[in-house]
Amino acid sequence: MLRLLLLVLVVLAVLGTQTYSGTVVVELVGSVDGGMVSLVERSLRVLQPGELLVLRVDSYGGYLSSADRIAELLVNSHVDCVAYVPPGCKAVSAAAMVALACGRIYMGPASVIGAARPYPDDPKTVNYVASRFRALARRAFNNETLEDVAARFVTESLTLTDSEAEACGLARRAGSLEEVLRELGAPKPRAYVSKDYWEQVISVISDPLVYSIALSVGFFLILAEIFTTGFQGYAIAGALLIAMALYGMNIIPPNLLVVALLLSGVILILVELMYPGLQGFGIAGLVLLAIGLYSGLRDRPVPVSEPSVMVAIAGLALLGAIFGVVVVKASQTIRMKRPSTRERLIGAEGIAKTDVTPTVPGVVHVLGEDWTAYSVAETIKAGSRVVVRDARGLILLVEEARARDRVQEEAPVQRG
Repeated sequence: MLRLLLLVLVVLAVLGTQTYSGTVVVELVGSVDGGMVSLVERSLRVLQPGELLVLRVDSYGGYLSSADRIAELLVNSHVDCVAYVPPGCKAVSAAAMVALACGRIYMGPASVIGAARPYPDDPKTVNYVASRFRALARRAFNNETLEDVAARFVTESLTLTDSEAEACGLARRAGSLEEVLRELGAPKPRAYVSKDYWEQVISVISDPLVYSIALSVGFFLILAEIFTTGFQGYAIAGALLIAMALYGMNIIPPNLLVVALLLSGVILILVELMYPGLQGFGIAGLVLLAIGLYSGLRDRPVPVSEPSVMVAIAGLALLGAIFGVVVVKASQTIRMKRPSTRERLIGAEGIAKTDVTPTVPGVVHVLGEDWTAYSVAETIKAGSRVVVRDARGLILLVEEARARDRVQEEAPVQRG
């Protein structure tokens, strides 16, 4: 009878244990900002059904809007998630909200959690954040005592060590990630996900100081384009800065930023094609197109071999080839020896606008400009056709075109 009871207990324990097909570990290190939001979004796309998501948290916190967005992603995705604060690390302020949103928390020795009072701490913001923490704790623990503890993180800046968090039931202690996975019955991590270069850029532009400067500079560049003669490219740079600032402020979604990058790249390449030369517009356009294409592709969990992806890559390669031809032709043109002003003037014909004598200068119109000129031999009347014989600085030596023609007609023909 005892053996049968033990067998039943073992079977029930096995049936009640959650089994995972894999584990994905996300490195949430640094500030909780737009880059971390993008990292969590990408991690959820990487995660496959039946896998465990582990957030390895080591952060002093960050921005409330970003923490709110991450909590919303984790709750609405319905994934099985665990927050792990490694030994000696911290999950404070906005990072504490992210940890609570996971539902289960593990903490290593000498780690801490809490201290989530917002700044500025006006009553409206404090009450909202406290209610947010309380709601996440209710979802995770369904325990009024732990809900009060979570709310005190905000209202009293309460901070708990690993042992204190375990004592009150908020977290469990674990000396390593392997210990956490072993306790949960999860396999070794299939993938480690951390911030890539694009997400690091997003972290920079989501800083209030950075996007405020970008917004101001963007408007100034657009004004400079308006008050400057000809196309200088200032408006494109200004529009991009404004788009990045709005993205950093969470006003526009990522797909609009991608569209802005692609459109700016196309416009700059068209400008380079319309006005060939090494002006830098084409290079900047290709760079923007590449960034925009990369940003669009990284947000889509599709294989590179998919037809739409191949078409996009082929289109970018074609534009690169066209631009390469333009650069080669422009460099050949630049290397061609251009005639000097003196070389272009000698032999050119024009009109005498005043009388021109060998001693008193007159004015002649040659190559679309007025020049001071002396006659080589005889006086040339106003209105006569002249030909330039020499140029000395800005002074021309001219003769009447008829006199030159007469000399050519009288010259004897030499026979070979």
